[in-house]
Amino acid sequence: MTLSLRTNHLMLTFRTMTRDFDEPNCNGDFLAAKFRNAIMPARGRLHDQRSRLIKINRDAIEFPFLGIPGIVRFIDVRTQWFDEGVTAAMDDGITQVVIIAAGYDTRAYRLSRPGVKFYEIDLPHASKNKQELVRSLLPADKYPRPEFVAADLSKVKLADALAATSFDPTKTTLFTAEGLVYYLPPAAVQQLLTCVSSSSAPGSRLMFDFLNLSTVRGDVWHPGFETLQISVYNKGERMYNGIDERPQAVRRLLSLFGFGGCCVSGAQSMVKRYMPHEQYCSRPPTVSPYFSYVSAVKE
Repeated sequence: MTLSLRTNHLMLTFRTMTRDFDEPNCNGDFLAAKFRNAIMPARGRLHDQRSRLIKINRDAIEFPFLGIPGIVRFIDVRTQWFDEGVTAAMDDGITQVVIIAAGYDTRAYRLSRPGVKFYEIDLPHASKNKQELVRSLLPADKYPRPEFVAADLSKVKLADALAATSFDPTKTTLFTAEGLVYYLPPAAVQQLLTCVSSSSAPGSRLMFDFLNLSTVRGDVWHPGFETLQISVYNKGERMYNGIDERPQAVRRLLSLFGFGGCCVSGAQSMVKRYMPHEQYCSRPPTVSPYFSYVSAVKE
């Protein structure tokens, strides 16, 4: 019922699930359900009715031995982590936010403030669909519009894509890449970091999540990772790479691209931070444990 959905649709349903069932300390994305209901009306009705089918579906998805335990709460805490980073950046005076591979991201509409400009970058067809969705669901007088940047970053450099907009490379900027890096080959990740660095003024920030290299290469085993890979593969996609999650290794990697002040978080710290009502558990995991999260500052 759910795993047959496209990945971006699947993540959208997961983002709304904890809110739909009033779970404690859930994410604040109150617009995701609007997108979900417009794209998947039948599924949306089940969520809105708090149908038992959704609960059964989630139990099956997160079944400890055959499912992907912790995946729904992974999306939940990841959403909160990026929300917190965007809010903190604006609190500190950053006035440009570039969302790379925006998908159904709603931060430009939920979190924007006067004087802050958001830029949503996505593939041309995805950007077109997003604009149509936003026009039909979100009144412009209530929800500020970002600048939509239709660009395939595998063919166009980030700086060139942004050059056609009001983006000012001399201003400090927050760049986010949520749910993207693990779908890119290693060379593409290096290209992305190079492009972000070249478009960043000193003091700019970067946030992204990634797959832990120790899990990808089989040094450690976590329940659900193989199922996740199979599910992604069956959708015609592939998780290409992991990054060494040890803090010193992440710092060393990002220093090559001119970033310092790295802060690396894993599943256990995310649960402590965003799910204080829960005690972290590894078997089955409270939150999918093979993802990490990093923020850094351009030096």
